[in-house]
Amino acid sequence: MNREGASMRRLRNIVLAAALLLGGWQAAGADNLTISGLGTLPLGDKISVTDGKDNVLGELFKKETKRKGYGKTARAAMWSMLAVPPGMNLYPEKEPYPYDSLHLYQLVKRTVSGTYTAAVLVFSGTEEDFFHGGNRKAALFWKNAFREDAGRPTSLFGMPKISTAEFQGFLDEILKEKSGDSRAVKILTFNPWHAFKDGDGTYHWSQEAKVIITNEKGLSYPLWIYTSLYKEGNRYYLIEFNGSHEAADALGDSLVYGLYQLKRSSK
Repeated sequence: MNREGASMRRLRNIVLAAALLLGGWQAAGADNLTISGLGTLPLGDKISVTDGKDNVLGELFKKETKRKGYGKTARAAMWSMLAVPPGMNLYPEKEPYPYDSLHLYQLVKRTVSGTYTAAVLVFSGTEEDFFHGGNRKAALFWKNAFREDAGRPTSLFGMPKISTAEFQGFLDEILKEKSGDSRAVKILTFNPWHAFKDGDGTYHWSQEAKVIITNEKGLSYPLWIYTSLYKEGNRYYLIEFNGSHEAADALGDSLVYGLYQLKRSSK
């Protein structure tokens, strides 16, 4: 087993153990997700929020993403395309490392039909934190993408809309070119980055995908990824929700409402 293969397997085992680790965290609130420096997402009284600050899982994530060459792996490429705004780089080869700002949460909703969970990863930082290893032209786009006046960009870098099939082909090609464990990602539904006007008149951007991931052993599992990007002052806040397809159905409406109705700390 080569070093990279062993490292990838170790990270995968960490992810699989996340649910168990999350269960030991202390609840931070019953119906809100509060993000320091940004504000509070109202989620309703049927969803409980568990705060995972300073948990060992987050530290393991941070350590793994700083490994030399991690940004060039298939795993990093997959997450970059499915969860990271174009032009941003969560996996630079040198400091500052965006993953150092990682704050983990877990959402739980219990109904008569079952219990549904989702992990929440929150990253925050300035333009230097997110773009020093990324695309500077993209940094200029995102700097203006949250303006409330007519000068706000309405399309992603002026690019035409892309179909799910086109995005699937692009993702397949990217994964073939990268190092690391062999995996296939089948996109079932895909809603690319788009601006949404919030209840207070500000804007945020979101992207959503439901996929089936098949690893090198042929084992498949479903994954839902919903990511939103906010800007407050000179800081960006990237919020990523991960769960099963069933969790998406159970939690999705509450999350979308919460994202629209964000109560900013500055107001």
